[in-house]
Amino acid sequence: MASEAPIGIFDSGIGGLTVAHAVSLALPNERLHYFGDTAHMPYGDRSPELVKSWSLRIAEHLLDSGCKAIIIACNSASAAATSAVASAVGPSVPVIDVVNPVVSAVAKGSARRIGVIGTRATIGSGVYGRALSIAMEQEGSAGRIEEWPTPLLAPLIEEGWHDHALMEPVIQSYIDAAGWDLEGPDALEALIPGCTHYPLALSALERVLGKGVALIDGPSIVAQEVKARLDAVNLTAGPSGQEKKHRFAVSDLTASFARSAERFFGSDIDLQHDPLWG
Repeated sequence: MASEAPIGIFDSGIGGLTVAHAVSLALPNERLHYFGDTAHMPYGDRSPELVKSWSLRIAEHLLDSGCKAIIIACNSASAAATSAVASAVGPSVPVIDVVNPVVSAVAKGSARRIGVIGTRATIGSGVYGRALSIAMEQEGSAGRIEEWPTPLLAPLIEEGWHDHALMEPVIQSYIDAAGWDLEGPDALEALIPGCTHYPLALSALERVLGKGVALIDGPSIVAQEVKARLDAVNLTAGPSGQEKKHRFAVSDLTASFARSAERFFGSDIDLQHDPLWG
């Protein structure tokens, strides 16, 4: 696989564009081929078996388009399909999910009272709790990890309501339902936004949580992991003197998705329809 080949990245919708944006900043010489499976979103409400089957088909599609690495930019798909995708594409193609790099970074930090929010699929899988417990034990420490589903947040963000007045009371209601203490000796020290949509709502999350709770920047952590993995196998693209043209596609294109994509990626992008599913 040539280092000049693009990096494939997929999500159930356009939330993974937050990861794509972070990767484009960390690796400015790379081309990205992004696929958002908007025809099947949200993955968070689907069975693990369905999510795995769709993820495998998309990974195969990205490989067929010449991608040198695969980023699973969806927490639900990362929980359900990372091992299956890695086995399917083979050892020569790096597969990076959005759970394990974050878990590793958090386990090496100082926070030991950690909350996780995400879709029903991600939280129901228990992937963060199990992985963090193991990683912390390997670091010679232990912690309290509490996971709570927040299924309304991604649809609100996808709708462009991440700064809407409704966002804060919804977040507060979830914090209250989880029973999390934000002050005092048993307060949360860190929160993992376990959905790639959530970085767009960081301001609302910060206002609700206050300054005492560290919000984990998942996209930036994942971007550094991608860089490290590509460097390790000599697949990092060097400067070419030509403009890098990313490709952004979704399985079901609507005008609202095209507008939302600009918010997620931070610039104007040419969002196209990819008829993967016919």
